[in-house]
Amino acid sequence: MTRRRLNVVCAALVLLFGIVLCRVLWIATDTGYAVSAGAQTVSTTALPRSRGDFFDREGRRLTGVRQQWYALCIPGDSSYARLFPYVPYAQQSELYDNRNSAQPFLVQVSGDLSANGIYTYPGSRRYLDAPIAPHLIGYLDGDGHGVSGLEMAYDDVLSSAADARVVACATTAQGSLLDGTSPNVETKEAGSGLGVQLTLDAQIQRACEGIAKNGMETGCIVVADVDTAEVLASVSVPEFDPDNIQKSITANDTSLINRAFASFSAGSVFKVVLAAAAYEAGLDWFTHDCTGAIEVADQVYHCASGRAHGTVNLRNALEQSCNCYFVALGQALGVQRVHDMAQRLGFGRATAVAGGLKTEAGVLPDTDALENVGQLAMFSFGQGQLTVTPVQVTAMMLTVAEGGHYRPLTFVRGVVDSDTLALSEPAAAAEPERVFGSATARVLRSMLQSVVEEGIGAAAAPAWGDAGGKTGTAQTGQFDAEGEELLNYWFSGFYPAEEPRYVITVLQDATLEPQTSSAAVFARVADALHALENG
Repeated sequence: MTRRRLNVVCAALVLLFGIVLCRVLWIATDTGYAVSAGAQTVSTTALPRSRGDFFDREGRRLTGVRQQWYALCIPGDSSYARLFPYVPYAQQSELYDNRNSAQPFLVQVSGDLSANGIYTYPGSRRYLDAPIAPHLIGYLDGDGHGVSGLEMAYDDVLSSAADARVVACATTAQGSLLDGTSPNVETKEAGSGLGVQLTLDAQIQRACEGIAKNGMETGCIVVADVDTAEVLASVSVPEFDPDNIQKSITANDTSLINRAFASFSAGSVFKVVLAAAAYEAGLDWFTHDCTGAIEVADQVYHCASGRAHGTVNLRNALEQSCNCYFVALGQALGVQRVHDMAQRLGFGRATAVAGGLKTEAGVLPDTDALENVGQLAMFSFGQGQLTVTPVQVTAMMLTVAEGGHYRPLTFVRGVVDSDTLALSEPAAAAEPERVFGSATARVLRSMLQSVVEEGIGAAAAPAWGDAGGKTGTAQTGQFDAEGEELLNYWFSGFYPAEEPRYVITVLQDATLEPQTSSAAVFARVADALHALENG
């Protein structure tokens, strides 16, 4: 009896097990259940959202030129082993760390691997291997937001320019794809399609970058269009890698400083301000007998190397950069005239670039400080408390080249449609301000042309055509390990001389003596402009 009951129980258990097994097999083969299960286990992986791009004045892309690829690594399908050979070294640790992930994830790969059966998705690489205008454009943080330069100023516009997309996968509990399904790309938020057009000319920018790298250790080059006051090139050296900011931080090599926007001691390039003030005040006749030194309030000021220039007028003084003449001229003009001319030419004012981005203001001593005759004497040849930016010096020289109207330099044309380059938000332009008469500008251009043809700026003479400009060597109060003072070497001028189209400013800062003079760098830039104009 007991054996019979045991047989019945065993038979019942076997029957129940068979029913359960059949049910499981039926569920496993029912596509309706599969779809239902898939709907409950959809995982989404965000694709990197591309930023809107920067364009030059001709519509050439400055960012986002190169394609970047991302592969979907799926748990359980041997993705790790297949992907590893195609993952850049920097991302291999990321792939290794996530190899046991419970859901699919993206990893950067070297190219399109779809032919290998790997789900691959295109994106864009932000910067070129040799980045263009990195100091002006700026760089991003780890989350892809702008933290410097125009990347920061236009972060809101650029970060929402492209579509926000995800890869949706129907997965099992282990994270692998459900049989019969494949990943789908879905758009979660439509982008605006906007970018930012700059005033830069990519060809001129690249030419200036090459010249700077092959002739300058530290410094900058700024090139502006005389007719529009638009910046065509803005170069700062040493450069940095926007994809590897930590390298510059570790090196502590000042490469993250945008020298075009920073302020420096001016030296003799500032004498143009006094020359303009003299003509406007009717002191163009002023002469001085230079003995190589001049005493003001018990302080002696010297010309370079103590050289005596003899009796000089304004033209001779500019040609030879006679400090003594300009000290005497400053005394004759008086504090108010000199200060007013400097102020009207933009010194002491920051230049707005875009959004919250602006240059440094530099230091323009106030009139109370200049009432000290010693301070006025040093100010008159660009020393003392005065500091200026290369952008300000370029705007000063542009005022001379244009005919007497001051205009702050512009770097941005505005926000544009990335496909058509139609302006949707033009950048605001400042109204020109008349600073001195066209006759004064014409005479100053003639004098500055003489600096190159007859004076100490001979190295600035280009191979084609004529140029005008002014040299400058400024003490910095900085010294090297041997106790020798580091100097700033300037040249700012216009090209061609007769009908200027470009203003070029070259600065080499905090150096004992540059391997190539700033005047010679100016000439190289002028020659490059000529070559580009003539194909």
